[in-house]
Amino acid sequence: MYIVVAGAGHMGTHLVSRLIAAGHETVVIDVDREVTDRLFAEHGVVVFTGSATDVNVLDQAGIKRAAVAVAMTGRDPDNLAFCLLARYYGVPRVLARMLNPQYQVPYRLVGATKIHSEADILVESFLTSIESPEIGALMPVGKGDIVVFDVAVSPASPVAGKPVATVVRSGDFPRGCLFIATELPNGDVQVIEGNSVIRGGSRVIMAAHRPDLPKVLGYLASAGKAAPAGSQAETLDALGQVTFLTGVAHDDLSGLAEEARLESRKPGEEVYRAGEAGDAFYVLRRGAVELESAAGARTIVQAPAFFGEEALTGEPRHDTARVRDQSDLVVVPGTALRATVLRNPFLALELAKALSERPSGTEGA
Repeated sequence: MYIVVAGAGHMGTHLVSRLIAAGHETVVIDVDREVTDRLFAEHGVVVFTGSATDVNVLDQAGIKRAAVAVAMTGRDPDNLAFCLLARYYGVPRVLARMLNPQYQVPYRLVGATKIHSEADILVESFLTSIESPEIGALMPVGKGDIVVFDVAVSPASPVAGKPVATVVRSGDFPRGCLFIATELPNGDVQVIEGNSVIRGGSRVIMAAHRPDLPKVLGYLASAGKAAPAGSQAETLDALGQVTFLTGVAHDDLSGLAEEARLESRKPGEEVYRAGEAGDAFYVLRRGAVELESAAGARTIVQAPAFFGEEALTGEPRHDTARVRDQSDLVVVPGTALRATVLRNPFLALELAKALSERPSGTEGA
């Protein structure tokens, strides 16, 4: 497809790189020679230095044979003029980047076939992150009453482990919602059918009426049952309860769950001793563990909690961990934890904050 892009700022350059990667024949117009020289050097794309509102430049760019013209400059007046000229030259599809919503009607009047409002896109994205943090991405459809979104299914959700046909027939599930696809553990996307089973810990793509969003999200995330014992979903659910891991991307958390193992320990058992290698991180799902320092200070951690943070650096244990009450643990290899922190550097700060809130120990008798 032959596409002419007017404006190669940050957003324009990103769009051009995607168009080239998709195999489209792309031509770029920008007034800044440094920008056009850089685009040519980095992507080999055909560039023209000049104004996208200059008919001579447009003729050189082959605007008459363009299937799509995209107005991506940083000024609405320039985008408006480019859209008008593109329509004059007979371009069938003219797309406009609108910075100021007051230009909505003028863009329509000059024949822009699709208007992308930066303000609406950004505000929608921020509102979704604020009001529905469970949602990974959301796209309004039509006038915005219907939305398509993806969300993680909690292992404890009442839909986990059930066929879609059973879920949609249940009385309390919103009637206007539709399951579209699910993301498999290997990253592939599979179209959902009536006999497809919704797996806990997976992500699903759905369509719903916007007013039904809170109910749908609550239904997918609510605790209707426990995840199967010993399953990866159970491990993932346990890791999701760790305060400093709450901001980790779903893929990274799933990677930790794949590396981790579940253990049960009896009262009096030692998990590790002071001075041993700090090669594992522990999440306490049930029970209580006593941490005793070399000086004899004791700290009791009760589920849900974590300990064994030396695994982040690999340094020797600072204390001895001993089971106080029957405990269920998730054991995460130190190598897996360190790899996750390298991909999410903010976790080091979150861990330090969580440790500072841990009650201090009392001296032993």
